[in-house]
Amino acid sequence: MTFAAFSSPLGPAPWPQRLTTLAAFLVPALALTVPSGYSYGAVLLLLGALICLPRWVRLRPDRGTLALVGVTFAMGLLWCVLSDPRESMGQWDRPVKFWLGALCGLFIASQPPLPRPRPVFWGLLAGCLGAGLVALWQVHAEGAPRASGFPSGRTNAIQWGNLALLLGAMLALQLAALWRHLPRPAVWCAAVAALLAVNASVLSQSRGGWLALLLALPLGLWLMRRVHPGRIAAIAAVLVAALAVLTAMNWRVVEERWERMHDEVAQYDTRGEADNSVGQRLEHWRFAWQVGMERPLTGWGMAGYMREKAARVAAGQYERSIMEYIYVHNELLDIFVKTGLGGVLLMLCFYGVPVALFWPGRRRMQALADAPEAVRAHALALRLSGLAIPVLYAGFGITQVFFAHNSGIMFYIFMNIVVWAALLGVQPPLSAQSSGARP
Repeated sequence: MTFAAFSSPLGPAPWPQRLTTLAAFLVPALALTVPSGYSYGAVLLLLGALICLPRWVRLRPDRGTLALVGVTFAMGLLWCVLSDPRESMGQWDRPVKFWLGALCGLFIASQPPLPRPRPVFWGLLAGCLGAGLVALWQVHAEGAPRASGFPSGRTNAIQWGNLALLLGAMLALQLAALWRHLPRPAVWCAAVAALLAVNASVLSQSRGGWLALLLALPLGLWLMRRVHPGRIAAIAAVLVAALAVLTAMNWRVVEERWERMHDEVAQYDTRGEADNSVGQRLEHWRFAWQVGMERPLTGWGMAGYMREKAARVAAGQYERSIMEYIYVHNELLDIFVKTGLGGVLLMLCFYGVPVALFWPGRRRMQALADAPEAVRAHALALRLSGLAIPVLYAGFGITQVFFAHNSGIMFYIFMNIVVWAALLGVQPPLSAQSSGARP
């Protein structure tokens, strides 16, 4: 028995599929608009998975779903090593999220969200509008120095701004694929919403997100050239115009952050000053690389890492400012110094599996050659927006251990499984298509 047996293309959709459709909308729609907004759709999926467990647990997932939930489960095991032993029972908080996310991934893949009315697209649109308006309110109405979301929801300016940028990028990519098949008001509303979300990232002053976007842009433009070969000049022009407008709107913020970054780099280079944002990161990276190379295969573990850092700082080898944080401010370096090369390989797989699943390869797109143009566009929109998740997260991880934060874990896991399940509902795996089965 496969997942195909759990749903029927005829008649009204079963309630589990209606539930996954609602969750696919809620995860992005509420992500940054209300405190812990990304958790509402996740809880809905968990409840559905537990209630329907006797029905779907016997079904056979496709290989893509198995790869995605398998690497998610393995990351939970890795975080058993990375968790802070001083947190007592709290050290299980992060591993459990990965394991429950894997469970929800199996459930939602068995009941893909209904392709109509495109719950991921409308969820992204609502989420971008919400994030953009929250940022404008905080900075221009409340007078906050930077947009930071909701402290009670365990986000801060860095995580909140980066996720706002990701929401905006995902919506922009969906819009690039779907604009011919949407009403004109929806196109303009989505364009404004994407700009508002990117503006929210600017108002958060999270420079790591801007670096991630800069690094991801060449890949995005190359993909646009492949899927829209005759429109790459127009797409590039629209992108440049949008970035110019955002920069002009926030010139003082951008200029101040750029000058501060330049000064902090110069202070570290000339005087070894590490008591600032950039200097502390550079000192942390120096420590993690040098200490990690002493145990490249096994790492030091979290407890050993903390003891070694305290001892070497006390000996004057590194600046005392790095004692303030238990993470290295770089995802791969943090894993390397604590778990060795095996952990780094797993982390790369955690990025790489979604990239492989969402990649809009020629064979995958040709498999929909006989489908209506709207279906092909919907599949492309899901692939492009899904690809943005691991690519931008890898960029965020250059300057931040994003998976040390509740928002980073929850958004990555549940947006990946939501977009993947939505893609299964539009485009079955090639093996299922060749055998005539539905996923």
